[in-house]
Amino acid sequence: MKKISKLFSLLSLSILLIIAGCSQNNTVSNNQASEETKSNGGPKKGGDLVIGYDTDISNYDPILGNSGNDHALLYPVYDTLVNYDSNLEPKPGLAESWETPDDKTIIFHLREGVTFHDGTAFDAEAVKFNLDRVNSEQSNVSDIRNVESVEVVDTYTVKLNLKQPDSSIILALSDRSGMMVSPTAVEKLGADFSQNPVGAGPFKMVKWVRNGEIKFESYENYWQEGLPYLDSITVKIMPDENTRLNAFKSSQLDFYWNVSANNLQVLKNDKNVTLDSNMRVYFHNIYLNTKMAPFDKKEVRQAFLHSIDREAIVNAIYLGNGEPAYQAFPKDYWASNPDMKIEYDPAKSKELLKSVGLDKVSFDMFVPTVPEYQRVGEAIRGQAKEAGFDINIQTMELTKGVTLYFNEKQIPANLTSWTGRPDPQQTVNLFFSGSGFYNAGGETSPEKEALIAQAAASYDQKERADLYAKINEMSILDEAMTVPIVFTPVTAAMTQQVKGFEGTLLGKPRISFLWMDK
Repeated sequence: MKKISKLFSLLSLSILLIIAGCSQNNTVSNNQASEETKSNGGPKKGGDLVIGYDTDISNYDPILGNSGNDHALLYPVYDTLVNYDSNLEPKPGLAESWETPDDKTIIFHLREGVTFHDGTAFDAEAVKFNLDRVNSEQSNVSDIRNVESVEVVDTYTVKLNLKQPDSSIILALSDRSGMMVSPTAVEKLGADFSQNPVGAGPFKMVKWVRNGEIKFESYENYWQEGLPYLDSITVKIMPDENTRLNAFKSSQLDFYWNVSANNLQVLKNDKNVTLDSNMRVYFHNIYLNTKMAPFDKKEVRQAFLHSIDREAIVNAIYLGNGEPAYQAFPKDYWASNPDMKIEYDPAKSKELLKSVGLDKVSFDMFVPTVPEYQRVGEAIRGQAKEAGFDINIQTMELTKGVTLYFNEKQIPANLTSWTGRPDPQQTVNLFFSGSGFYNAGGETSPEKEALIAQAAASYDQKERADLYAKINEMSILDEAMTVPIVFTPVTAAMTQQVKGFEGTLLGKPRISFLWMDK
């Protein structure tokens, strides 16, 4: 039996092989102050950080949310069993260490002396409660479905028995699956828990005005000594980026997330502004419900796939800052298929439509009220029109739109994004599997499911990459179950007083351990 097991070691090795170009600004672990901040005199306690963020959280219960943008707003409240660093290497979190005595068993050794915000002790019983809850029928999270059972070995030791080997489990526990909620609060509050979340993270959520403002206050008994540095964090929900920019320039915000290519040009020469940009495993995507007309016909989906000029979108909308998305992983990521490409070919699109007796196709597409999505949506509508598609854009607030699409399944197409996951198998499970939450139409085949299972069982990087290449080709080029558009880097803008920010390949901001140099 080896500490930090074969599973962990091989997974870490595979992720270390990500080409350095994937991250324009590599950083260190989220749990510690960077060397740069130490050289500036060290982190300082106190202060209220005000952040401008583009979307509200969909649900404050980690197992019920449906948006990848939620994570930045969940991290302050919920610590995870496993952590990750800027290159998506797994690191200890609420679990100090883990081991795998065999390929179907993972044993976690937990931190002692940790409490939830309501005083409930964090221990093995709490972990079992959480992991069983993740795999319950009420949960939207399927990342750890290969966990057959969770055993309490002793007060601070938990054993996971797997149905089959699963190379993604460790990093999956740095995501929603590993976000620990207070069992006492869940049992006491029931359905009201979403409005009154209780975790073991560095901050307590004390105020939530839907689509307005979220206020966090530091948790005085947080397990990491000296953390958090800030007294409080206020997040202002500002879907319109120009509103965020103007608030930032007028000193109403200390930090604003997701700076567009245009506004990056505005800010990059301002000596009072710090910018942090990183490429990420995030891409804009059009989700298609393959059970709803007109996308219940594969030929129509394939025709739509080839009707979009992705390179033109990168150049016109993102000023060349990005890359066309032809699959679920960016080109420099180890899991990417280097040979896969979707040709822009309106003539081919028309031929495919004619093959099923159609000249023109009309459909509704949800597009969020965010200006960037609006610009991309209009560009796609104009391009696809040449191929015979008439797109009716339905503009609405993000959480409402994704609920109508994913939960209520009322809209056939959804232009939002895939925000990525720490391990590529998580993306494959959620995005491409017939039972994946984000595969609204359930499109799949026995052959594809066999490949997905094979990839999950492999701990060899090359074998996994080859399998992901086949799964991407089958899901996108053949089934055309989803329509990737563009990969873009993500940029944070902050005043010179904000210190300690470290971007990651995942592209989801970790704000809990920032500090103010005032």
